Amino acid sequence: MDDRPQSDDPLLRPDLLAGWKLGAPRLLADTHSSRLYRVARADGSDAILKLLKPEGLRERAGFAYLAWRDGRGAVRLLEQADDACLLEDAGAISLADLHRMEGDAAATPILCQLLPLLHAPSDRTPPPHLITLERHFRCLFELAEQDGPHREMAIWAAAEARDLLGRQTRQIPLHGDLHHDNVMKDAHGTWRVIDPQGLIGDPAYEVANVFGNPGGAHLFEPARVVRLAEAFAPVLGCSPLTVLRYAGAHAMLSTAWSLRPPESADAAENIRERTTVASFIRSLIAQQSV
Repeated sequence: MDDRPQSDDPLLRPDLLAGWKLGAPRLLADTHSSRLYRVARADGSDAILKLLKPEGLRERAGFAYLAWRDGRGAVRLLEQADDACLLEDAGAISLADLHRMEGDAAATPILCQLLPLLHAPSDRTPPPHLITLERHFRCLFELAEQDGPHREMAIWAAAEARDLLGRQTRQIPLHGDLHHDNVMKDAHGTWRVIDPQGLIGDPAYEVANVFGNPGGAHLFEPARVVRLAEAFAPVLGCSPLTVLRYAGAHAMLSTAWSLRPPESADAAENIRERTTVASFIRSLIAQQSV
């Protein structure tokens, strides 16, 4: 009799579940790049099983980043086998949940507390296959060379990105996708990050995605952008202007990603939000340059 865990999901291999002694898989999320399950471990605790799809293979760099952090500021990587990994259960409450209730006043200080943990040196050698910011921005550079309604803003953002990358004086491993939905609070009240991309480059880029998250009318408030830049700059050891420039460049990078097929309603909304954010960040930067 075969008593190994059974599943209709081809990614959820019985040998993997049996080898890591996992049971009761419950699907949490099914994205374009991966599937996530909450699973029961042999000791009775829960963990998160992440299984990459072919479209998500670049997220292997995120696995390497988590192994390097070893639980410091980030969820701990417990096991890994090729395109699957087992993670500590980071909890069910996200920083986006807190933001919906209490706004930036409550959420931003938590991000500022996490940044020094994420950027702290490690006794471990940094992983060799993290994604450089130059490679990360490649989709934006390509958009800047294409005709279309977003070309003018893409040209501006690509120029900002190239100038910033050419001035990097410190390059460290980065989470690379830090935003409110990727920060979770566990049962002990500890906030930690999940789902890193695994980049390496200027630490000032780390908060760029925060300016477009979480979704809502607050995204279109230039005063919020200024407050965020001024809050993050001293923690990152750079000027608010540098934070703003990375945020503007990233907003158009996100637009470039959303313009790739297949098109969807979510992609159209993201393009609208990000191009608007990029436009008024550009205006703010121009005002500071006068």
